[in-house]
Amino acid sequence: MRMKLCLLFVWVYAALSFAQSSLMRYPPEYATPRGNISLMPMVVESQVDSNYVVGPGDFFDLFLENNYFSVQVNADGTIAVSECGVINVGGKSLSDAKREIMRAISGKYNPQYSSVQLSRLKSFMVSMMGAVPQSGQIPVEAQTKLTTLIRNTGGLLPTADKERVVVIRGQDSIKVDYNSIVRLGDFSKDLILMQGDQIYVPFVDMSEAVTLVFPDRRVPVPYKENRTVADYYLMVSGNSIENSGLSFIKIVGKDGSEKKISISEAGKTVASASSEVYCDNRGSNNQFVYVGGAVAAMGRVPYNPEYHALDYIAAAGVTPFTGTWNQVRVVRGNRETLDVNATEDEILPGDYIEIPKSRYENFKDITLFLASLLTVVSSTFIIYMSYR
Repeated sequence: MRMKLCLLFVWVYAALSFAQSSLMRYPPEYATPRGNISLMPMVVESQVDSNYVVGPGDFFDLFLENNYFSVQVNADGTIAVSECGVINVGGKSLSDAKREIMRAISGKYNPQYSSVQLSRLKSFMVSMMGAVPQSGQIPVEAQTKLTTLIRNTGGLLPTADKERVVVIRGQDSIKVDYNSIVRLGDFSKDLILMQGDQIYVPFVDMSEAVTLVFPDRRVPVPYKENRTVADYYLMVSGNSIENSGLSFIKIVGKDGSEKKISISEAGKTVASASSEVYCDNRGSNNQFVYVGGAVAAMGRVPYNPEYHALDYIAAAGVTPFTGTWNQVRVVRGNRETLDVNATEDEILPGDYIEIPKSRYENFKDITLFLASLLTVVSSTFIIYMSYR
């Protein structure tokens, strides 16, 4: 009986010791066992280097021998690790924070079998005001760039001055040419946002706007001294005027005067305030592509520099049972006939695209002709024999 009581006492003591050890190793109030959510990769726009400043909201994954923890940096910039105490990492660079954590855990865990990694970036608030669809405080994640924030909040209003966006950071005001970033690809001006940033997008003065007139719309653009016609076209279309397919540009001044310029002159010609720039070449036959042959509706299709032969054929309503793609021909200039690839080769204004019938349709037409001819001949012979 005494032996049984002793064994029971030993078993209870061992169970309590194991439970206490488990609770000490995984304290729920400041560390959680690593789960699947912490295995998800971060989505950031650039590499997080060792100079990244750690702050409240960052998450670290701790691989301590056979134990895995995912801990968050608290509001005071600290983290707590079981049996290792509280570690201050806020305001330190990522490399210094990792070094501090490894130093703190070295008394309990073997550093040779331990590692630390940043598993999730902190979030913070920035302010947006001005010509934006959504103003106020916006939550963003660290490493977020200015263009990403603007795109995620609905872009800028049409009346926004995209060339004079201001980022207020502490006592500094940083001017950003948003237009040059998105239109010209000047990514060096795309700022990485920081906590407390204030973004202001000013409105533009549209009283002297230059209006670009297209076949389907009119687009006013803020007037700027010494800005050329090519600059205005690039701001509106996002494409250079040399690739527009236009043969000329017509400028109508505020006083009603008209002036036609070639495309090569657009980069040197300055548009005056309140003028209108016509980009449709109305009355010019060069701005159409003509389609004929095995299509549902023969005629002309407005020229688009991004279209290939297949796009024009689709616009004309091709009948796939009668037409063929692999024998498309283009008549260009002085009756020059070209065999083109319908999906790759360039089409120019004034081209005539011919879609020939398929071999099956040609064979069917010849067969019907021979059958009709044979019918006429046999009818003539029967009539001749009857009268004879």
